Amino acid sequence: MNKNFCFRSVLMSVIITGVLLLNYECFAHDEKGKVLPQGKPSEKEMKVPDVVATVNGVKIKGADFNKIFQNYKKRFAMVGQQFPEENIKEITKTLIEEMINRELLIQNSSKKGIKVSDDELKKEIESIKSKFPNENQFNQMMKSQNITIEDVKNDLKNVMIVKKFIKGEIENKILTDEKAISEYYKNNQSQFVESESVNASHILVKVDKNAGKEVRDAAKKKIDDLLKKIKKGEDFAKLAKENSDDSASGKNGGDLGFFKKGDMVPPFEKAAFSLNKGEISDVVETDFGYHIIKISDKKPGRTVPLSEVHDKLKNFLRSMEVNKKLSEYVASLRKTADIKTVEF
Repeated sequence: MNKNFCFRSVLMSVIITGVLLLNYECFAHDEKGKVLPQGKPSEKEMKVPDVVATVNGVKIKGADFNKIFQNYKKRFAMVGQQFPEENIKEITKTLIEEMINRELLIQNSSKKGIKVSDDELKKEIESIKSKFPNENQFNQMMKSQNITIEDVKNDLKNVMIVKKFIKGEIENKILTDEKAISEYYKNNQSQFVESESVNASHILVKVDKNAGKEVRDAAKKKIDDLLKKIKKGEDFAKLAKENSDDSASGKNGGDLGFFKKGDMVPPFEKAAFSLNKGEISDVVETDFGYHIIKISDKKPGRTVPLSEVHDKLKNFLRSMEVNKKLSEYVASLRKTADIKTVEF
């Protein structure tokens, strides 16, 4: 994944979803429902001032900037990337600029008389809470971020006001015609190519690649015995649930879902794609250990027809135009705003 993709996605989130909500998203997307640990501090720890900027006299607090900055770092870790310490000055400057943009939108939306009712706010808070396994996890998130329910309400209210403005003043005025959709599809065919894929299940008997002969022999015997049971007609999914060392897929009967070439380690991939629908492999060895693979479905490679992606493509082009118009609108607000930033 391109580093700029992660960076820009965070910046747009700053404009549209706000400071505290970035933390809600980060925690809510932890698939185990656990509070994610704070990332390690930068090698060169920044000294963040109490106020990083003022916008028409309104202060943007250093504490809020630090929440954004720390969450930005977490998102790199979530996609398996190293935080680019060498770009820290550029990142800091850009994050603050986008926080300024958000404050301008908040001020402008309020001037236009856009309001959020108590019922709307309550409904939105309940929606956020629903993304957590339970209310206790939601409370843990707030505690770990040193924020209160009042902080949540205040930030969320600003977010909702800005969203209402964007929807009414920008989004609802944008029309995406069929010609634009067809032209984009025609000129970007490579984006709509689906590779051949298979839906596989597996049973894994894990063994370290550096394990001794005795350990490897025991693991091999276990997988061979399981294969014999399968060949005698015992249920593959039941055996996977009871015996697979891949707990994530094991609880689903070994199901790995659909995957394409390049998604799995070569020996596993070679065996999976050589099987036909309904077939079961012999024992396959990888660096993870020993596997038995079952193919439940196969999809040939193809170019996805426009009819299948029409609505998603329409929404994509619409969102691109909204982002463009929003950027233009914010730029016009900046021309008449009194903005001061603090260098650090």
